[in-house]
Amino acid sequence: MSYIKKYDYVLLDHVIFLNDFKEPIDWKNIFKNHNPIVLEIGCGNGHFLINKSKQRPFFNYIGIDIKKKRIIRCREKELKYDIKNIKWICDDAFLALTNLFENETISKIYMTFPDPWPKKKYHKNRLFKKEFVNLFHEKLSTNGIFIFITDFRDYFDESYELVSNDKRFSLINNLFEIEPNLKDSLFGKKWENYSRNFYSFCIEKKY
Repeated sequence: MSYIKKYDYVLLDHVIFLNDFKEPIDWKNIFKNHNPIVLEIGCGNGHFLINKSKQRPFFNYIGIDIKKKRIIRCREKELKYDIKNIKWICDDAFLALTNLFENETISKIYMTFPDPWPKKKYHKNRLFKKEFVNLFHEKLSTNGIFIFITDFRDYFDESYELVSNDKRFSLINNLFEIEPNLKDSLFGKKWENYSRNFYSFCIEKKY
C-alpha cells in the first residue's frame, strides 16, 4: 500500500485569503521592504516561484492558487528552504488581483500553465479574457512584464489575439533566453514528460 502524505492545514494560518481584507494590501508593510513585486497566477505546488525566490532575494514573490492543498505544498517548501521573500494567496485569481493590489504596483506577472478548460463549452471559464487583460494592465507598473505559457495551442491563440494588437503593450521576443527556467513548474515538468509543445508570449506595459 502506497503512503499518501497528509496535508497540514495549520500551514494555511499564514496564507492570505481575500475575505480577510477589505481594501488593497500594503505589500511594502507585509514584506518590510520596497523591493519589486513579482506575481504568479496559478502557482501550483510552488516549484517555479520557490526557485525564483531563492535565486533573486531582492524581489518579493507572491503566488496565487485557488486550491488549499496546493498552497499547503507551497508553504512546506517555503519553510523547508526558510524563504523570507515570498507570500501566498489562496483565492480566485481575478478577485485577488482586483481587490488585494493597488494599481501600478506589480513589476512582473507570470501566468504559467493556466487551467485550459479544454472542452469548448467550458471555454467561457478561462481566465484570460479582455476583462483580465484590462485588469493586469491596471496592476502592472509602467514597463511591467506579463508572461504567459500553456500547452494548449487554442488557448494560446485566443490569448495572444487579445494582446498582440493592444497598443498599451509591446511584444518581447526571445522569451526563453530571458526566462530559461519558465517550464520548471509542476505542470511544466509534467507536460514536458509527455512531450507536449509549449506556446508562450511576453508583453511589456508601455503606458
